[in-house]
Amino acid sequence: MKQINKFVMFGLALFLFAGLAGGMASAAVDNGNDTADIPWEFGGLFAGALCFFWVVMFIIWIAIGVWMYRDAEKRGKSGALWLIIGLLFGIIGLIIWLIVRPPEPSFYEKKAAGEEKKDRICPSCGRSIPFDAKVCPYCGKNFEE
Repeated sequence: MKQINKFVMFGLALFLFAGLAGGMASAAVDNGNDTADIPWEFGGLFAGALCFFWVVMFIIWIAIGVWMYRDAEKRGKSGALWLIIGLLFGIIGLIIWLIVRPPEPSFYEKKAAGEEKKDRICPSCGRSIPFDAKVCPYCGKNFEE
């Protein structure tokens, strides 16, 4: 939450700085023409708001890429590929990911996949041993026979 507050404060400071800088620059260019109906500071504030908008859009663009990376990794797909797609295409990349993403594996599917690859049960002593073991480290049973 503190991180979000820092972004908001940075955005507001950027908005005010751009507004003041735009107002001072427009006042320097004025050349003494007093017939303008709109104050020059309004243009500076508009420039600050436009700058703030693009900063927020950039942050959202990065957040889309990071979320796509995490979601792809969680679902067993290439996170780096989807991060690049998210950073290059933004919202369009997100829509493509939401259409093609596979369903998330259930708890039991994850557990079954993990047990099959990691270990097995020794038929002699009943303990869990590595799947590629040729001899049981507990009872000494030889599996190559």
